[in-house]
Amino acid sequence: VCAGTLNGLSVTGDAQHQYQTLHKMYNNCEIVMGNLEIVLIDHTQDLSFLQVSWGDVGDTRGYHTRRTDPPCPQTIREVTGYILIAMNVFASLPLQNLRVIRGTQFYEEKFALFVLLNYNPNTTHALRHLGLNQLTEILSGGVYIEKNAQLCHVDTVEWRDIMRDPRQEPIVRDNGKACAPCHESCGGHCWGPGPEDCQK
Repeated sequence: VCAGTLNGLSVTGDAQHQYQTLHKMYNNCEIVMGNLEIVLIDHTQDLSFLQVSWGDVGDTRGYHTRRTDPPCPQTIREVTGYILIAMNVFASLPLQNLRVIRGTQFYEEKFALFVLLNYNPNTTHALRHLGLNQLTEILSGGVYIEKNAQLCHVDTVEWRDIMRDPRQEPIVRDNGKACAPCHESCGGHCWGPGPEDCQK
């Protein structure tokens, strides 16, 4: 169990400081008591602390010197508050084990999952894949995913099956356009193009 944050889009220090703070807070964390906020993380960060989560990827010492993923381990299974992913330029979010967002706190007063502006317009670096394949429940709050220029497979997720509040309408717009279709076995609902990415 680890504590979350309540900073929103406010950041202290540069991208390296943000990375170091996230590393300290979420390394080997399974339950985030509060909010998981990943803001202003660069694509060049050394993520060797993910060696346990990534197993056989890397060199013989277990280091990963050229990863392009953000600094939070795949072991996070639950977030009690909200998740904010904003202004990052890593390619994929390694939260494959995340199952539940409880939504005891909201971002912008109503969102439990908020994903915004995760790309650099001057380069090809951008968030391309959410990787939330195990996410099956957002107990309270809505979903807002907008202006992620290269993010794919967010409009192929049936968010209403995940969100427990029937009054909430998911807001998913202005994201990646050149995306591969879902695998034929997924029935049109998926987190990515492979058969392992079908929405559960």
